[in-house]
Amino acid sequence: QYKLNDEKQHLYFDNLRYLSYKNVHIMNELTNKVNDILTKWDPIGVGREMAMDEYKEYIPMIIHYAQDRQKLINHLEKILVDYMGLSYDPYNQRHFEEIQNICDKLIEICKNQK
Repeated sequence: QYKLNDEKQHLYFDNLRYLSYKNVHIMNELTNKVNDILTKWDPIGVGREMAMDEYKEYIPMIIHYAQDRQKLINHLEKILVDYMGLSYDPYNQRHFEEIQNICDKLIEICKNQK
């Protein structure tokens, strides 16, 4: 079994702490960018001040689904209908374009953050 000497072990843990800090920083930045998109969208119309907090609970799953366009669209539709109680009709051109636009923005933000 390989054992690091004290100096190498110290450097190893310093690097781990740096990577952990960097990952937390990247995730916080991504979360803020996704929240900004959701706040500007504001599907339930609570206004900017309330919207900044209103949609935060949806961010982790949005980030998770951002790797698969169709899954993200399905999840956004589920949020609108099941969680927010809004009417959403994928055959309505305005609804369809709106969800596509939001989906594109979210995917772009998540893709560029990695």
